[in-house]
Amino acid sequence: MKHINISILLFTAILCLASAHAQELVRPAFLKEGDKIAIISPASVPDSNFVSGGIEVLRQWGLVPVLGHNVCSQNGTFAGSIVQRQSDLEWAFTDPEIKAIMCSRGGYGSIQELLRINTDIIKNNPKWLIGYSDITAIHGAIVSNGVMSIHAHMLEHLNKTKGEDESSMYLQKLLFGEMPVYCVEHQPLNKQGIASGTLVGGNLSLITSIIGSKFNFLNRTDDIILFIEDIDENLQHLNRMTYQLIASGVIDRVKGIILGDFSGYRPTDDFDTVEQMFDCIFQNYNIPICYKFPCGHTFNNFPMVEGAKVTLSVTSEGTTLQFEE
Repeated sequence: MKHINISILLFTAILCLASAHAQELVRPAFLKEGDKIAIISPASVPDSNFVSGGIEVLRQWGLVPVLGHNVCSQNGTFAGSIVQRQSDLEWAFTDPEIKAIMCSRGGYGSIQELLRINTDIIKNNPKWLIGYSDITAIHGAIVSNGVMSIHAHMLEHLNKTKGEDESSMYLQKLLFGEMPVYCVEHQPLNKQGIASGTLVGGNLSLITSIIGSKFNFLNRTDDIILFIEDIDENLQHLNRMTYQLIASGVIDRVKGIILGDFSGYRPTDDFDTVEQMFDCIFQNYNIPICYKFPCGHTFNNFPMVEGAKVTLSVTSEGTTLQFEE
């Protein structure tokens, strides 16, 4: 009888765990004019000029930027020590006056302070966090704790474009409550189909580095729409990392794949283009796949709401990505 009770308890625990990974994520509150937005540097040290230029755009949007103490601190290539970056990250989430968080830039180092913080502060203080590249690790921590976040351009791009480009305007509308619908042109290697699921993804190098950790946001039991991008990698590295996703079981749970920008990739003897390589890997998967979607280390880096419910439609006319309202 004791063995039966233990089995029942174990089965219940497994069901609870599965339910936790499958539950809908909390969508942070949208912003309104006059809200404060924290600026932090969780990874590499930024150029102070694009910090000042970027926050001016946020002011024009009606927001009130508040700089963390260590935004432009420097410790080698990092924006301050691990303790300093940890302090700014914790402040941004726990200060009740802060309504959203924008990272100054990516680079390298976000995982360092993530390992030190109590992630309950994320779960208990849901706020939009904006960034991409190395910030993928932070998105992993946020989504793993049941909250949505935004994979999008940061201060450097806002400084460069003055917020007048398409990606920046999408981001502004999103922060103030307008969920996007993206329509992009057809690509020859696209695989047609329609699929719905929870959108997760980002930089492929970062995604593979957090598989097996508590920040693995691909470890979900619901349907996944996966998007990936990367920069300055040779095709052998991209090939290896993609097969790591397959070996870990991620791709078997994916219902649709969005391949973003892979700027600076280096060809190998086996493949001339990154699209050829991915097509070879995914040719036997009967799911919708789109190529050259405007996200990643590129001028057109459309905001992607991590953890949101989406519908991906890939047809002969083009690709549509619809976010649920």
